[in-house]
Parts: sequence; C-alpha cells; structure tokens
Amino acid sequence: MKFKSAKNGYDPEEVDEYVKRIREVYDETLVAQRDRIFELKDALMRAETALKAYEGQKARIGTAIESALSKADEIERLTRRKIAKELSALRNFHKQWVEHFARILRKYPLDDELKKTDDVDKAIAGLLAEADSTPPTTLKAPDFDPVGMIEDHLAAESAEEPFDYDAAVHPDENLEQILKDLGVLFDDNN
Repeated sequence: MKFKSAKNGYDPEEVDEYVKRIREVYDETLVAQRDRIFELKDALMRAETALKAYEGQKARIGTAIESALSKADEIERLTRRKIAKELSALRNFHKQWVEHFARILRKYPLDDELKKTDDVDKAIAGLLAEADSTPPTTLKAPDFDPVGMIEDHLAAESAEEPFDYDAAVHPDENLEQILKDLGVLFDDNN
C-alpha cells in the first residue's frame, strides 16, 4: 500500500488505519491458529485414548488366546486320558466277553446265531488292535473344533432320549446278567 505524503512524512491517519487493519488480520489469524492448535490437541488426545484402548484390547485378546490354547491343551490331555480309560474298559469288557463266549460255545454247538456273536467278538478285537496300532499323535484331529464339539454334545443332551456312554461302558449289571437278558447266555436250567 502507498501512503500519501504529508509535511512530516506519511499521513498519520492512513498509517493508523493501515496498522489497525493489519492488527485485526493478525488477531484473526492468531485466533484461528489458536483454535486450530486446540482442535489438534483434542484430536491428539482422542487418538491417544483410542490407542490406549486398542492396546488394552490387544493385551486382553492375547490373554484370551493364551487361555484358549491352554484350555485346548487341557482338553486334548483329558481326551487322551479318557480314550485310554475307555480303551481299558473295552479291553476288560472284551476279555469278559471272550470268556463268556467260550462258555457258551462249550455248552452249545456253533450255529448261525452264535456265528453273529462271533462276528461281534472279531469286530471288537479288530477295534482294539487298531487302537493299539494307532500312534498317539494321530489321535489329535487336524480340524480340532472345541466349539463344535461342545455344540454337538449339547445337541446330543437335548435329544429326547440321549445315549449315556458311561452307562453303556460301565453298566450297573454284570456282564453275565446282561447276556442272559439279551438271550445270549442261558442258565443251566434252560
């Protein structure tokens, strides 16, 4: 801007007016920059708060994953123990079955009905042989799905007449009484 010249230099009113306008522009710019600084500080504070929340979630997720892996290992260990227990019970049952079957064969000649029973004995023996030949590392399923297993278990429990594996593997009656009830073993009187 050019000022008019006066006796002692530039026109003081124009200079004062110019300075006043520059000061107003400066004040407006200063206020705008201060507002922008406050906005940026608020945004930074919100971002830092969100970052802390995400870091907290990351820690909780890491803990949850570690807990899930630990639980999966525990489930696998318990499953292996249960498999060993069930195999032991099946071996015991098979031994008793073979003994009773031998008694039946001594009393009765081998007929078609008893041949079917012999097939059951062979099937159980085959399963036990397969279990004995299976390395423990192959017992872990590659698509291990604990959630699916729990859902399947709950679905089985909600059926009208759920199958009780423990009652089947560990019956209250002795094997001889079960065989008599099934009509496979007869008293000496029959």
